[in-house]
Amino acid sequence: MYRSPAYLAFIRSKPCLVCGNPETVPHHEPLKQGGKGIKAPDSQTIPLCAKCHHMRHQIGASFFESVDIKMEIIKLLTKYLEERGL
Repeated sequence: MYRSPAYLAFIRSKPCLVCGNPETVPHHEPLKQGGKGIKAPDSQTIPLCAKCHHMRHQIGASFFESVDIKMEIIKLLTKYLEERGL
């Protein structure tokens, strides 16, 4: 599984994807069905504030009904690579 402390630091520097709160934690959002307890790779991480992160785990994937998670992950990865000149 892909792990990157640098990418997680980048994610923490971004506002919450849902409410815009500047204080965030990385949330690993699996893009495909995996086994229970298997964390998605860091490349599938989005910034959520503590409140939204808790709500996502309580509500489930339907928490993101109005957000295109795949597109948001692509945008974050692209921004990360652009900022590093890659």
